[in-house]
Amino acid sequence: MNIVRMVGLACLFVLPVQGVWAATAPEIDVPAPEIPTLQSLRGMTPPDPSGTEGGRKVDLMTDYVLNRSAAILLGKALFWDMEIGSDGATACASCHYHAGVDHRITNQINPGQAHTNANVASIFNKPFVASDIPGDVASYATKSGGKGGPNYTLKKTDFPTHVLADPLDRNSPIVYSTDDVIGSQGVFDANFVKPHQPRFDKCTQQPDGIFQVGGINVRRSTGRNAPTVINAAFNVRNFWDGRANNVFNGFSPFGNRDPDAGIFVTSDRSGVATKVRLALKDASAASQAVGPPGSPVEMSCGGRTFADIGRRMLDTLMLKQQRISSNDSVLAPVSGARRPTYRELIKAAFQPRLWNATQQVLLGDAPYTQMEANFPLFFGLAIQMYESTLISDQAPLDAYLQGNQQAMNAQQIQGMNLFLGKGKCIACHGGAELTNAGSRLLFHPRERIERMLMADNLTTLYDNGFYNTGVRPTSEDLALGGSDAWGNPLSFTREYNTLLQGGNVPDPLDVDVCTFETPLSAALPCDATLKPNVGFRDAVDGAFKTPTLRNIALTGPYFHNGSRATLKQVMEFYNRGGDRRGEDASNTSGFEYPSANQHNASNLDPDMTSLNLTPDEVDALVKFMEVGLTDPRVAWEQAPFDHPSLVIPQGHVGDENAVTARAVSPKISTRQALDAPISLKPIGAEGRSVSEGPLQAFYNDL
Repeated sequence: MNIVRMVGLACLFVLPVQGVWAATAPEIDVPAPEIPTLQSLRGMTPPDPSGTEGGRKVDLMTDYVLNRSAAILLGKALFWDMEIGSDGATACASCHYHAGVDHRITNQINPGQAHTNANVASIFNKPFVASDIPGDVASYATKSGGKGGPNYTLKKTDFPTHVLADPLDRNSPIVYSTDDVIGSQGVFDANFVKPHQPRFDKCTQQPDGIFQVGGINVRRSTGRNAPTVINAAFNVRNFWDGRANNVFNGFSPFGNRDPDAGIFVTSDRSGVATKVRLALKDASAASQAVGPPGSPVEMSCGGRTFADIGRRMLDTLMLKQQRISSNDSVLAPVSGARRPTYRELIKAAFQPRLWNATQQVLLGDAPYTQMEANFPLFFGLAIQMYESTLISDQAPLDAYLQGNQQAMNAQQIQGMNLFLGKGKCIACHGGAELTNAGSRLLFHPRERIERMLMADNLTTLYDNGFYNTGVRPTSEDLALGGSDAWGNPLSFTREYNTLLQGGNVPDPLDVDVCTFETPLSAALPCDATLKPNVGFRDAVDGAFKTPTLRNIALTGPYFHNGSRATLKQVMEFYNRGGDRRGEDASNTSGFEYPSANQHNASNLDPDMTSLNLTPDEVDALVKFMEVGLTDPRVAWEQAPFDHPSLVIPQGHVGDENAVTARAVSPKISTRQALDAPISLKPIGAEGRSVSEGPLQAFYNDL
């Protein structure tokens, strides 16, 4: 059975033995439901990727990495380097600098571009009443009364972004509601020309019809809030919609789905590199890492390839614009006056067969060196290895689970028990990582698809770790219900249906119906040869990856749309059973999707019911999450969470009504707003000083 869905009504807590998993229960004739427990993350590490290359078995340390420490150093440098962005001012860390997330408050709003209705996807605020949302109201401004939109500075009073007359009644009159998303600002709208510039890519700027103030372009913002990268290496898939595949192909985020993916390797002294298919499993962090650098919203001019990034970066000094603490836990050896180039770092970290070709290779019709062509391979694996060190396993909860009864106070322990029982949190936030999307599914791959009784009392199949909780109407963002660029469903569940119909799917699936919570048959023992009916009902539209709750106090704003600024606002949402409008059998979580043969009036997770938590119980749950789940090393940016300096655009000079334009130059052919940067100082292994204090919650930044 899927143990994290077997939620007891009683407040049950079992202290597990030390180690990754609790002790095995004694053998009995009939399997008994296991009671979900909390587990310490202490000592757990993400597995090294392994898989196949050109059909032969390979693994990370035998076939790719020459030196683990050198690869981690390379990964940290690449993650924090502002030069990776086309503008020379945008790093991966620009959206993940604060406990692994983005805490900027200016120019962060997206109009909801994931909306299935293209006519409203580019409209800020919501100057209309959505016909599919009972009781909807128009929102001509932010909740605080501000204009909103590009270059707006968020305020405390802008949250939550969905307000009801009765906070305990999800169907009570709507006071305020918007479909806008609090995302992360990235780059200006532009198209790539060539990479041969000393600091910037050469790009053709163009007027932006959405992200502009008074005709002056501002930086674009993403359509979903940035999840934390801390502990993300445990996730089976990454991104909110799971498109960062568990299998890394060395080229793109899409694993086996990408027909053009491959890496170039040498096998003899001829100096010729040949292209081979790569499939490294348990590498979703690598798949995720190679997405943003080519995104025309997040980091890149449109049309820039990873080989183009490599061509510009290989002979660039690492972190050349940035300072490094002399006692950085990883980068200290290169913190001196002479910084190595990325070419030197790659040679130190990766095997020669991946970069020693003497003849160029072709990508499309363009020639590149082998090292340039394999730059996404180096980038993805190095960042995966760096992120695999970002494991926050020293929260008070970890100490408590290992026997230190003083690690949490009485209120936090009460919150923990509510987490396990009445609050139903454990139903989706299971495992040591506190997410069902985590490594439990790496070790139990046959549980990646689940069958359960939905909120409308009908059975359905869904992807484990991805749930529709009714944060916003499904029509605004299909998430896991979407498809990749080749028409394949992102959902394992929909791929499974294709298999049952005799078709082929790109992702390896191993489904055991005997692990289903709601069995196909009442027979005991279960008949593993049973198959669901072809064209079965699924519950994947509007389903999002469950985020980890570790360090949750520091990783606001919350949910995929950034709609809550505090954990109390989050608990208010769950206490009323979410924000879907309508009844359990027919509500805004439903979606008509004829091409996927889905006509569901509800896709709602069955645990989304009123919790009837008292104010004191809400406070206890919040304190457990705020204090009990925060690793102090994350809060104080102590090793391994230390970092080099970073300059981040915090919106633009001006406000939402008017902005100051950049000075005209040959590199800027359209009017662009002048950045208003914020600077982060380098932090060494010892972390932040007492005078600086620890990182603060998002609400404190407003």
